Amino acid sequence: MKSMNRLYSICFLLAMMLPVNAWADKIDLEQVYRQLDEAIEQTDQYVMARENRIQGLKAARGAVDEPRAQYDLSRSLYDEYRPYISDSAIYYIGRCIQLAEQMGDRIRVDECKLLLAYQCTESGMYHEAMDVLNSMDTQQINDPRNKRRYYITSAHLYHELGYYCKVPWLQSEYYAKGDHYNHLIDTTGVSATDDEALQVKEIECLGAGDAVGALRYNDMRLKQVKEGSHQYAIVAFYRYLDYALQGDSVQTRYWVTQSAISDVKNAVMDQGAMWELANKLMADGDMNRAYRYIRFAWQCANTFNTVKRNNQISPVLTAISDNYESSLKRANRQLLVLAIVSSLLAALFLGILFYSNSQRKKLARARNELSERNTQLAQLNSQLSDLNSQLRDTNVQLNESNRVKDEYVGRFIHLCSFYIDRLDEMRKRVNKMVKSRDLDALFQFTGNSELRDKNLAELYEMFDSTFLHLFPNFVNDFNALLRPESRVSLPEPGTLNTDIRIFALIRLGIEDSSRIAEFLHYSVNTIYNYRAKIKNGAIGDRDTFEAQVKAIGM
Repeated sequence: MKSMNRLYSICFLLAMMLPVNAWADKIDLEQVYRQLDEAIEQTDQYVMARENRIQGLKAARGAVDEPRAQYDLSRSLYDEYRPYISDSAIYYIGRCIQLAEQMGDRIRVDECKLLLAYQCTESGMYHEAMDVLNSMDTQQINDPRNKRRYYITSAHLYHELGYYCKVPWLQSEYYAKGDHYNHLIDTTGVSATDDEALQVKEIECLGAGDAVGALRYNDMRLKQVKEGSHQYAIVAFYRYLDYALQGDSVQTRYWVTQSAISDVKNAVMDQGAMWELANKLMADGDMNRAYRYIRFAWQCANTFNTVKRNNQISPVLTAISDNYESSLKRANRQLLVLAIVSSLLAALFLGILFYSNSQRKKLARARNELSERNTQLAQLNSQLSDLNSQLRDTNVQLNESNRVKDEYVGRFIHLCSFYIDRLDEMRKRVNKMVKSRDLDALFQFTGNSELRDKNLAELYEMFDSTFLHLFPNFVNDFNALLRPESRVSLPEPGTLNTDIRIFALIRLGIEDSSRIAEFLHYSVNTIYNYRAKIKNGAIGDRDTFEAQVKAIGM
């Protein structure tokens, strides 16, 4: 029973975001992976499309005063933000509740409260979700669909609590409550053929270990949703779970990859398929793809901005990173063996050379032949010399990489510990406000961007000090690549400005403008402009300027 409940929770946990392509008789997983890689390369375009829709809705919302129009636009903004940025989704569904209450529309008030409770549950805000549900009187919910949504949301919340609970008797109690609400869903009298009802049936089959039944319900759901839509993606992800229950490894990888492709194309930041795929690729030994995909999922999770999703991805990211470190150690051992072999070859060469010289007088008649051998030996010596030079360069690069990695790992661990403590303090403060129901103070506290600005300032200060510690002469070497009138100066010792930070990140190997923009909290276009302005002031060829920057300190 407990394993069934856990599987039920996993289904709900991972299923709010994912897509599907047309069925193929012969599945070429490599081709599907390439499609995912191509979609990731075009992420900026998909994100910009969503941002344009959001800006258009905000502009339209600011141009109307009538409550119903305000409600419709706020609801549309919630739909856009729901899989994109959790905090913004919660804000706009809260605004919808206020507008529905202003209009006296009880059905919409109930509907939006239930959407808020579900979003809070998806974001790991279980206490807030519980408060929202407890504030609702089920006897006053007259709309059958809202009553069913209430049961679905309650079941989802309690199964989530059960999945993460570490107290056995309390975990059993949560699962029992979730099952109770799940059984009430069919009592609402709402059609059992819509997607919500079919999803519940499919999850019940998954919990019971009935993969055939689950796939039957999934086939029905696929016929009802539009291909390429976010809901179509969710149905596809459930299909991945169905095949996983069957143990079909090819089908599971195909469907989870299709889901990840659709997530990327729909600019969905609440990634589930991507880190599931990374897990499977890591198990398959495909470490390069696993690392690339889990890093992308981590960046998306930071945009979606929920601690819950970050906590889910962190173990996968850590495991992949550990495997990378093991691979690096193996490479170092191989280099050591190669160096020993090279030394032995050099010693052998010297021995052959000595022997050749000592025998030259005795083999006068074979002088021409010996001359040719000496030429060959000289070529071998040159090759060995080149090989030793390459080994020395490789060792220098590896030592530099290890030094930078060790420095940043230490600082990263310290920074993680610092922000964990700070998040705990924030949790305690918010918890205290919630307990005292001081909603004004809570709203003011959560709406204040001062803490975010302070955290960013501390992050940049940590980055600046760490980078200058690793590359103390970077600014002087950087300016040496620029014409005098284009050179940059620091605002104060130990602090970098935006121009230097951008090229400091490039020096560390972060060349993608979108990733630099995310770190510095600028738009991608702004980062392009900064880079172009600096490169225009280069002394040499502007096309090789960034390569010269990456060579600083080597």
